[in-house]
Amino acid sequence: MNKIVIIIVILAVSSGAIFFLVFDSSEGPSIEDLLDGQEATEARTVQTETGGTPHHEPIQYRAKDSRDAIVTPEFIAGSEAQIAGGTKGIGITINGESRFYPLYVMQYHQVINDTLQDTAIAASY
Repeated sequence: MNKIVIIIVILAVSSGAIFFLVFDSSEGPSIEDLLDGQEATEARTVQTETGGTPHHEPIQYRAKDSRDAIVTPEFIAGSEAQIAGGTKGIGITINGESRFYPLYVMQYHQVINDTLQDTAIAASY
């Protein structure tokens, strides 16, 4: 009985060793292969090893000052506005007159210049 157990253990250990020798996952593509011949800087190496896409130049999402401020905003009455409940924005009230600048507009333009009750205001996001 002990001989059978010893033989089974030896077969199991041998099978495991053969499996790890044949299917060794540590020998994947080299960092240089993953970087397509580009210089292996620390940032690119980390991005590549973690599955990110290495960027060879800084990302510029848009040119500086490429989006104009709104300088003559147009408004409609609050009762006519079709804005979903919970819409976030910047609200201003001066002497009973109110304005609302939705953030979905502010995200694009970032600045709205307006005049409310003879007071110049700038809403910025």
